[in-house]
Amino acid sequence: MPTLTDWKPDESAVDAPSLGDFDGFVAAATLVRTPRLARLYVYVCYYGPTTVPNVVEALDVARATAYEDVDRLESLGVLARDDSTRPHRLSVEPFAFVDDAEVAITPTALHAVALSVIDDDVDYFLNRYGVSRLVAALRVAGAHYAGDLTQRMAADELDVTAAEGMAVVAALRPALAAGRAYDPFFDRLLPEQAGELDLDVDVSEPTSGRPDDDANAG
Repeated sequence: MPTLTDWKPDESAVDAPSLGDFDGFVAAATLVRTPRLARLYVYVCYYGPTTVPNVVEALDVARATAYEDVDRLESLGVLARDDSTRPHRLSVEPFAFVDDAEVAITPTALHAVALSVIDDDVDYFLNRYGVSRLVAALRVAGAHYAGDLTQRMAADELDVTAAEGMAVVAALRPALAAGRAYDPFFDRLLPEQAGELDLDVDVSEPTSGRPDDDANAG
């Protein structure tokens, strides 16, 4: 899927936005509303091509759930499945939804949403404040790990309590670390701090299984 750009009509505009852009917007909106799908998308985006057995092991999900989510991502057009291999290889093309002012959705932002599946602090923040505030928290956390803000200053920037701000800044560190390593749009999300982040997080693939290791798997 290509990078999606916000379409704004002007006097010279003749054509409406492409269907591909519309489909991409629908897919992006679905992912930000469905953390479980976002988690699978981000895993395949960062560590693919991979297989369902690898997904089951790495994300600790039921096999039936993994297949259901793979089918959903494929139907959204954000995941490709190679049926010529056994097990099937899964791959995705990273995409971002952007406008003239700022990046709205990137793999790193989707990773932040996905963390709500496994991190209570992110889950609390997302449920209380919504996706846009979570993405804002991601940017503020970037400023913190670049040395520009203390955790308390970060909480003030987000207009949340000190405890909420400090908790979400700490919880988003894995998303920033993995995004810096694997998200091709990372510098669009954090243009000022992308190269300055002080992060000590292991972002290697969370499973040793690779597609070739699973050649005989079911």
